[in-house]
Amino acid sequence: MVAEWLQKLLILQDRDSSCDGIKQQLARIPDQIAAEEANIREIAEALKEKENAMKHLEVKRLDIEGEVEQTEATIIKYKTQQMQVKKNEEYTALENEIKNLQAKISEMEDEELLLLEEIDQRSVILNRDRDSITSQKHTLEAHIELLKKNYAASQSELEAAKGAVVECGQELDAGVLQQYQYVKSQVKRPPVVVPLVENKCQGCHLKVSGEVETDVRRGRELTRCDSCGRILYYDR
Repeated sequence: MVAEWLQKLLILQDRDSSCDGIKQQLARIPDQIAAEEANIREIAEALKEKENAMKHLEVKRLDIEGEVEQTEATIIKYKTQQMQVKKNEEYTALENEIKNLQAKISEMEDEELLLLEEIDQRSVILNRDRDSITSQKHTLEAHIELLKKNYAASQSELEAAKGAVVECGQELDAGVLQQYQYVKSQVKRPPVVVPLVENKCQGCHLKVSGEVETDVRRGRELTRCDSCGRILYYDR
């Protein structure tokens, strides 16, 4: 039969373990929130880049329109000059300039048409991306809100778990509780209280001395592994 102090100690360890698990969960949540916020910034920046690319195309199209207007104004000026010149060679020179400018306008208009086609295509893609990113953003924001709620709930859960640990600790002998807390502070990983199986500590998996084995089997008092220091009990 398991000694009463050992039963209480195992219950304490179980509640302690639950408390540690909640703490680990709480520690992860801020990083998860930060990751989702980073994802929101990333998709927002990606959308902004696409919108800037669209603006660049629009500016380029407006620049071509402005250049076409300037060239047309120059053609009008040259035609006015043609009406005023008296020499054939001057008239011919202006006529050649006008033809060159008209050819240039034709090239610019072709370029503008290609730009308009590209703008239309990109506009469809951009609108689709906006819808997709808006949906993604809402999903991420909803997850962040859920994480925040979980954080608040876990904090309340942690307070209750801490209270359960304190309550359980109060039922233990002060000396036993002190040794448990000391061992917990020394071992690198839980559990603190482990069974002895085939004369081996189930914490470090090393064989204990005959004296330790005898004390553990008796179960009358707290006995620690002579290798790792964990508290041992014999699991009958």
